[in-house]
Amino acid sequence: MGSRYHVVMVAYPAQSHVAPLMQLAGLLHARGAHVTFVHTQLNYRRLVDAKGEAAVRPSSSPSFRVEVIDDGLSASVQQHDVAGVVHALRRNCRGPFRALLRRLPPVTCVVADTVMTFAAMEAREAGVPDVGFFTASACGLMGYFQYGELIKRGLVPLPLQAEAAGDAMATPLHWVPGMSHMRLKDMPSFCHTTDPDDPMVAATLEQMQTALGSKAVVLNTLYELEKEVVDGLAAFFPPLYTVGPLALPEAASAGMDISVWQEDAQCLAWLDKKKASSVVYVNFGSMHVMPAAQLREFALGLASCGFPFLWVKRPDVVDGEEEEQEAEELLAAVARGEGLVVPWCAQPAVLKHKAVGLFLTHCGWNSVLEAVAAGQPLLCWPLFAEQSTNCRQVCEWWGNGAELPKEVEHGAVSALLREMMEGELGREKRAKAAHWKAAAETATRGGGSSCRSLHRLLEHVLLPLRTH
Repeated sequence: MGSRYHVVMVAYPAQSHVAPLMQLAGLLHARGAHVTFVHTQLNYRRLVDAKGEAAVRPSSSPSFRVEVIDDGLSASVQQHDVAGVVHALRRNCRGPFRALLRRLPPVTCVVADTVMTFAAMEAREAGVPDVGFFTASACGLMGYFQYGELIKRGLVPLPLQAEAAGDAMATPLHWVPGMSHMRLKDMPSFCHTTDPDDPMVAATLEQMQTALGSKAVVLNTLYELEKEVVDGLAAFFPPLYTVGPLALPEAASAGMDISVWQEDAQCLAWLDKKKASSVVYVNFGSMHVMPAAQLREFALGLASCGFPFLWVKRPDVVDGEEEEQEAEELLAAVARGEGLVVPWCAQPAVLKHKAVGLFLTHCGWNSVLEAVAAGQPLLCWPLFAEQSTNCRQVCEWWGNGAELPKEVEHGAVSALLREMMEGELGREKRAKAAHWKAAAETATRGGGSSCRSLHRLLEHVLLPLRTH
């Protein structure tokens, strides 16, 4: 092996996790590292089925290799069954990863998604330094880190009685470092359980404890956006490196195609024909499944808001064949007006298009960061995990978005879309979005905070054997 440093990178099998880790892998490879990128069988199968072997192994360079470990999951498992997938990974992956480490060329560092605790533990057993990569926001990491404290304070699990549980969800959490405006309802959703033995709470506690023992933790964020939270985390965690947004040009071009859906090639041409800032862009991410009734309310709200819209509707976003047929018929009718519905798209390019004026989003972290990089305001409808935490920050701290009510009703959707597109609220949010876009551009330029942090990460942690 020509390089003196060999970084093994292990991603949780979901697009939102693979994407930033692959972007970091591309940056490392471009700087001379030998990279081994590890998929589990679940995600590897999905990628090959969607785009073929070449998409999964895109580099002919012998210094960028892709490996696959068995996860014991069947092809029929639903990606949105997070608890089931996480449990299977914890149970099944440690042995296969151990065997992989033994047969690879000497490894200088393992970069493991914090969900993939087995990879960090096996690295330590082998005497290899491990680095945690938390693929979501710093505020999300802080939210998960508070699970132990929430249990100590008697806030988790929730009371069995619905009314008491509702009251508990409104509890203010003034003691959370850097996030004193949070409520229990804003914490990552896995703690909103009445089960004292909830497996996702147990898995989260394990993930946080494992991250505390890593050599460093990498965050795909910019310090300026989350400095209060990053400073709060720094009191507990190993050295933190804020290297985002990794969706900005250098990292994005260094990464590979990891989408399991074919991107629509016509939507950018469709946007070219629209007026500046006139289009509502809608995408609820790569994992969420909704009933047809919810989709109907969104469709009717979009159809009546008075603005053209581009809606990314994954083929599997509606659960059940009958519901899917109903949804397809509704969307076909709606799209005959001013809407375009596509199965997937190149989201960063869409968000940067001059015709887009608003992003209706689930508030997943990749989507939030891509909107920040593009200077787009957000209309948030968080669904699960740390999306509610991101939403609270967007609306109350960063000021670049507003939130839709959890119960979807087309009249409210239409009214808030209009207010965000042409009202005073929208003007305020666009101004904040422009501010954070400038901050992201500064952070990722030479000498910016993310650029400096990435350099320190490479020189002192990931590539410590570099010869100058």
